[in-house]
Amino acid sequence: MPVIPFATESYQSAARPLSSQRVVNMYVEVEGPDKKAPRPLFGAPGMIPFSSIGTGPIRGMRVMSDVLFAVSGTQLYRVDTNGNGTLISSTAITGNGNVSMSDNGKQLCIVNSAKGYIWSVAAGWQPITSANFHPAATVTFFDDVFVFDDIDTNQFFISGILDGTSIPGDFASAEVKPADVKAVLNNHETLLIFTKKIIESWYDAGNTNFPFARYDGGTIERGLIASQALVEEDNSVFFLGDDLIFYRLDYPIPRRVSTHGVETQWGKYSTVEDAFAFSYTLNGHKFITLTFPSVPATWVYDIATGEWHERESRDANFNSLSRWRANCFASAYGKLLVGDALSGTIAALDTSTYTELGNPMVGSAVSPPIHADRKRVFMSRYELDVVPGVGVTTGQGSDPQIMLDWSDDGGFTWSGIQQWTSMGRIGEYKKRMRWLRKGQARERIIRVNISDPVQRVIMAAHADLQQGAN
Repeated sequence: MPVIPFATESYQSAARPLSSQRVVNMYVEVEGPDKKAPRPLFGAPGMIPFSSIGTGPIRGMRVMSDVLFAVSGTQLYRVDTNGNGTLISSTAITGNGNVSMSDNGKQLCIVNSAKGYIWSVAAGWQPITSANFHPAATVTFFDDVFVFDDIDTNQFFISGILDGTSIPGDFASAEVKPADVKAVLNNHETLLIFTKKIIESWYDAGNTNFPFARYDGGTIERGLIASQALVEEDNSVFFLGDDLIFYRLDYPIPRRVSTHGVETQWGKYSTVEDAFAFSYTLNGHKFITLTFPSVPATWVYDIATGEWHERESRDANFNSLSRWRANCFASAYGKLLVGDALSGTIAALDTSTYTELGNPMVGSAVSPPIHADRKRVFMSRYELDVVPGVGVTTGQGSDPQIMLDWSDDGGFTWSGIQQWTSMGRIGEYKKRMRWLRKGQARERIIRVNISDPVQRVIMAAHADLQQGAN
């Protein structure tokens, strides 16, 4: 029984019969030539509780001096290695969207597109009250000063030396092209000023009043569409461009890493200006997570493979939230931690957990089309090669099921029935996942779902196919 192509990425073309592939809560891994399968799918990590602080959502996290700090709802908390949280803010951090955080090793700075706040061991909680402070969406630290964007202007400004509460009123303008500044970022000792149209490169020139100067010829002809839709990873910067293309900034060249398939979906979104990104590394994969909270939707780019997949959380009643509930990320205390968008929970990502904070997590994959020269294809047997015998001891998942349905019209409609087969109880390591007498079609797309809380690995798909005469 020959191997046939199976899903490896989310790529839904504008011409649906061309490709309706989806990979949700799973990701592909590229293996060497001596492995059983070259491109298996693995289940994405689940989420287990680490800390519960405030009312949520978790709007941002930052590690300073090896200690985790997190904004939950309108308050800042310090979280220790055991997950115990201590309230350390004395006034409310206004708003409910994600915040931007930076630090200088002594002071932690938070901005929320309206106000700024500083916390330090020495002085405690201090809202920035300087008349020279303007609303900022992002903050970064560069050579002894905090740098802020000035919302809805082409300006950015700085703090005093090693003092985020002091704003001396020193501003500079991004003037190569008239456009509002969206974000600021210190990357490789270059101050990147992201505007709606371009990216300007500045450096520390040591000037007395305002230390930074623009690199002549260092302008990058690409803008940023959302202030928090950028992230540093893999010795580079990834960002969502003003043209709704996702880029890797191989300085000074922005290189496209999104595909026509994902860009087609993004182009349908009515609101993209509140998109945000974060990254994490798991088992050698560096994942860039891009969430559109107003849509809602979450897309994940895997630097290791160059492929995109999706994340989708569910509530306790199995209802889809359409996006991943992870709002932000921090690596702390040997754990990969994400802040919950729905509560005050900080969760640890865990590859041996197949739920999200106790809620179901559905792994789903939609295959590329099976076809043969526009002639009818008869399918007498379809088989998935998975890791079998993964059942749990008792309860749901003791006899874990994989569910299959199909589309014979390019993904416009589906069979309406799901045919279930067991992935094997504990110890059933020779269990085979087969579906027999599957009829015929000129083209067919296979969709599988796994909702039981068990290990999910799909190594390959096989089928017995006969080509018809017409």
